[in-house]
Amino acid sequence: MVISASSPASAPSPKQAEDYVSQRLTLRHLRVLLAVAKEGSVSAAAESLHVTQPAISKVLTEMENGLGQTLFIRRGRRIRATALCERLLALGRKLEIDLRRGGEDVASLARGVSGELLIGATNAALTDLLPDAMVVMKTESPGVALSVRTHALTTMFEDLRQGRLDVVLARVQALESPGDLERVSLMRQKEVLVISSCHPLAASRRFSWEMLAEQSWVWPLPGTRMRVLQDRLFQSKNLALPTNLLQTDDLMVTISMMRRMPLVGYLPEHVARTTARDGHVKILPLGADLPLDEMCVWHLREPQSELVERFKQLLQDSAARLSSEAETAA
Repeated sequence: MVISASSPASAPSPKQAEDYVSQRLTLRHLRVLLAVAKEGSVSAAAESLHVTQPAISKVLTEMENGLGQTLFIRRGRRIRATALCERLLALGRKLEIDLRRGGEDVASLARGVSGELLIGATNAALTDLLPDAMVVMKTESPGVALSVRTHALTTMFEDLRQGRLDVVLARVQALESPGDLERVSLMRQKEVLVISSCHPLAASRRFSWEMLAEQSWVWPLPGTRMRVLQDRLFQSKNLALPTNLLQTDDLMVTISMMRRMPLVGYLPEHVARTTARDGHVKILPLGADLPLDEMCVWHLREPQSELVERFKQLLQDSAARLSSEAETAA
């Protein structure tokens, strides 16, 4: 049973349905669809939009007549969107995102900003790769506002889909790679084992895993990819996991704590080399053996603005320089 007031009187041709969508469909139509899908009923949708129930039913009937197909089917107390309705809902969500982002851009222009780039990044990108690209971008375009957010990767990908971010920089396991987003590989980042320069063992010439397992460690938080990999590494060496742990996923916290107290831990190679040059850590001659994925930049699968395309190029330039430096140092 359809939830609109009536079924289409006569089915229009596919060309007429196409013309209806391209010429007569409005944002108001789509917002009604989104409200009904979200609220689960015509009455609840009417309440959320502050209109009458007959007004909602009228819009649904108009759309069904123009398209020649049912939009929602009622099954018991629940409703289900038809395949055609799902496509229109996707269109409506995208338009809402574009309008919200357009409003933010207009507000930025009104404040005198010439553009805005919203960036999501995981820890491994924060020390060199991302800052290097940002410096060049700000030098080239001082009026462009750059915003960087760091939080859970799953949240960042959803923010990317919802238009709250333009790009995301992250390392993602192949099996967990979101297929609906565009990915551009930047560089392979190796993790290396480091020890605080203030650690009593830092002056030693020989190290063993058994010796290090007894030390205080910076360890990733439970449930994270790095935690799983480090746990597996110790298990593969038949070693008990360290018990004296400082647990964090924040790279800045890791570096800061290693400067202040004797700790062992992992750092991305380019970060470790910089921190070692500053005299805060020593890179240990033990293989990390952590199968990490490439650092990539992600964005929506659609044409991107000139600003996003330029920033992607700057990230690739930064990644190439860092990779070259790592090869030279090795």
